[in-house]
Amino acid sequence: MLNFAPTEEQEEIRQLAQSVAIEQLRLQGRSAEKRGDISPELMKTLTQTGLTTPFPEEYGGSGALEALTYTLIAEELGFGDGAQAMNIIGSLMGPLTVLLAGDTNQQHHYIAPFCDAQQGHLQRGSLAFAERTGGYSVGEISATIRSQDGDYILNGRKRDVLHGERSSPRVVLVRIEGTSGTEGLCALMVPLDGAGVRINHDEGKLGLIAAPSASFAFENATVSATCVLGKPGNSGVIRSATLYNILRAGVACGMARAALEYAKDYAKGRIAFGRPIVSYQGIAFMIAEMAMKLDAARLLTWSAATSWERGFDNTALVQEAEAAQFQSVKIAKSATIDAVQILGGAGFIQDHPVEMWMRNAAVME
Repeated sequence: MLNFAPTEEQEEIRQLAQSVAIEQLRLQGRSAEKRGDISPELMKTLTQTGLTTPFPEEYGGSGALEALTYTLIAEELGFGDGAQAMNIIGSLMGPLTVLLAGDTNQQHHYIAPFCDAQQGHLQRGSLAFAERTGGYSVGEISATIRSQDGDYILNGRKRDVLHGERSSPRVVLVRIEGTSGTEGLCALMVPLDGAGVRINHDEGKLGLIAAPSASFAFENATVSATCVLGKPGNSGVIRSATLYNILRAGVACGMARAALEYAKDYAKGRIAFGRPIVSYQGIAFMIAEMAMKLDAARLLTWSAATSWERGFDNTALVQEAEAAQFQSVKIAKSATIDAVQILGGAGFIQDHPVEMWMRNAAVME
């Protein structure tokens, strides 16, 4: 049986992420939502801790990426504030995809700026995954490329691309025309100032307001063959897609845990009819079910992260990662809704963060 107990080093990193999440992300949740982005000062702090530079030391990073370790980090960041956590994860997935799928020249060019001691915290990347007709599933990717005169012709649409409007690298997941499933999956860097490319900033979002996003539309857009990361169809693209799902699952688990602990503490202190409301079965059972479902989703997520590190078969890895992401987002939505219900009328006012957490979880799908 697999042992998911963190190592001593992983526990130290998790505690560091937790302290930053509680002391920084949690306190800046409302201000980040009003600003519509994470603060540069907070990003600088995160960069200095090494939490946002999971790249090889040869590029100036804090060390090679370990999926399980970074899943623990993602959960703690989500525990602090889900929107800012997704802001961070969404930005990192651009250079991480270059790391996993690109060649050496592409890696040197796009990863080093994120590790720069002076300007690294200002860099933003993006990964366009989900589409208008689907979720975060590899099988639902329908944007296509076809070869023509040494270049590629790109068609399709992407939604909810975090930092999609202003990012470098801007990575888009597509497939070679005529392929399906995991076959022919590609990642390419797309300049958004070319013919046939339209970008729309997402306005009036319900949640994840502190994680700016955009939608892409490609209509016979010409993309140079040099923009493809590695060879078309390489397994690094699948590993990037599954990693994104695993990290999204980690953030969602953190959001659910935050809602659970906040609601539990509130229920212990709220007195009704002479006793804390946590002593009533209706509330106690709700909290117990939140905890049970969270543990199940976390187990799925850790299992997927372990499979990612061990290099499991791509098909099995895709299924594990997508199951973890689906279940974790599902529990994040239900846990935050339950937290609002436990708080009653107080759950709908901004004196408490649960209404913001509920909105953030709703937009994770």
